[in-house]
Amino acid sequence: MDGLHPSQCDRRLAGPGVRPRRVRPDHPDRGLRGLIGLVSAVVAYYVLIGVFGDGFRAIGASHAATVWGAVALLAGPVFGLAGSTWRYGHGRLRAVAVALLAASLIAEGVVFGAPRWAGGDQVLTDPGAFVLAAEAILGLILPWVLLRRGERLAGYVAVAILAVAAALAIGPLTTVLRAIADTF
Repeated sequence: MDGLHPSQCDRRLAGPGVRPRRVRPDHPDRGLRGLIGLVSAVVAYYVLIGVFGDGFRAIGASHAATVWGAVALLAGPVFGLAGSTWRYGHGRLRAVAVALLAASLIAEGVVFGAPRWAGGDQVLTDPGAFVLAAEAILGLILPWVLLRRGERLAGYVAVAILAVAAALAIGPLTTVLRAIADTF
């Protein structure tokens, strides 16, 4: 394998007698792939809202698309690099890469869900409260599922730090993005 680490070859694509495909973890398009993925998701979502949406969803779609498009432009490259680091990295870098996604889910779930959870049984009756609770729980589970045994402690430490930072940043960032979207 020319001195490659085993994680740098995709053995699932190689059959008997076939040399595994080489993967370059330092390839410059890692961030670009994340950007394309998130921008494409935003475009597809709002095209579908435009085609099938009724009422308030269709009316506010251009404003929301501006906000989520800005989020995709900022977060796409970051999550693209994090995904590549998780796939091809080692040790603490992998732990931080997974923690980035997990912390984002936890922070969003808690910041926007906590006011809805105050009633206690709202998680069972309010679909939004349920989804936000599920999002936060998924964020707690991801490091356990995606990290190796020796990486999990570092992953959960990084999740705690990044989730607090993200929770503190969500409010001001949302305000700025909405103010920018209001200018369009």
